[in-house]
Amino acid sequence: MLNLTHARTFLTVIAARGVRAAARQLDLAPSTIVDHLRQLEEVLAAPLVLRQRGGAMLTDQGARFLPLARSLVETAGRVRSLVHLPALRLAASSNVGTYLLQPHLVAFQRSAGIPVEQWIGSNPDVIARLERGEADLAAMEWWDGRPGFVARTWKREPLVVIVGPDHRWARLDSLSVAELSSEPLLGGESGTGTGYLLRRRLGPSAESLVVIDGFGSTEAVKRAVRAGDGASIVMETSVADEVAAGRLVALRVDGVELAKEIKLIVPETLPATAPAMALFEASRGWGGAGLR
Repeated sequence: MLNLTHARTFLTVIAARGVRAAARQLDLAPSTIVDHLRQLEEVLAAPLVLRQRGGAMLTDQGARFLPLARSLVETAGRVRSLVHLPALRLAASSNVGTYLLQPHLVAFQRSAGIPVEQWIGSNPDVIARLERGEADLAAMEWWDGRPGFVARTWKREPLVVIVGPDHRWARLDSLSVAELSSEPLLGGESGTGTGYLLRRRLGPSAESLVVIDGFGSTEAVKRAVRAGDGASIVMETSVADEVAAGRLVALRVDGVELAKEIKLIVPETLPATAPAMALFEASRGWGGAGLR
């Protein structure tokens, strides 16, 4: 099988007019250059280069192979550019893409020089895009461990109960589970895994919670809560601005740690050289809990 690396070495030897000059250009040992030429000649069953003191000359067979080698290497370069997409395709669940990722993506694009095309939607839709090959990497609020993918925890994001500044809970620092069940909780985007987390953390007490669905997004929930239409449980980061400005009040639940593990997921078969792997690895330095 013809090796493109060996063909590139052959072209460099001819262009540099010698093995040693080619070795300096390719940052390889001269013995490696000679070995590449030997293997290429064995595959083609013909001598290609006459190595002489101070230079190298093409044989007749080498002269015939020269334009073919150039064509092979140029074609390989075009294939790579055609196969590579113009940007890394990232699918993120709504809250993760809106409230957590943006500063990190801007920094990554500036440092790595790799453009990122971001798509934001519900967690189930993110999974669907990943499975259809329409996303190279996903960022989600939960992951079900399905085969064929590699998932890492980026960070643990605390959840808080939010109410309006005029709500009866507004002067409290925390709530009991019993108090929490006395107020309707407004639910935002479906498929976020918040319900599963509450059942896991609160156990049977979760059955007493009254959840009103249909708001569709965290932004809609925040506006409804600000208007006095109940309470909600959301990611702490998603309400940082409103809490700082006094438009919302954030509370903890007594004796219960509510936090979501934010996951980054890539296909198991993704090559280590793929742009998505560069982002996957760069995220180790993003802070939070760190990737495991």
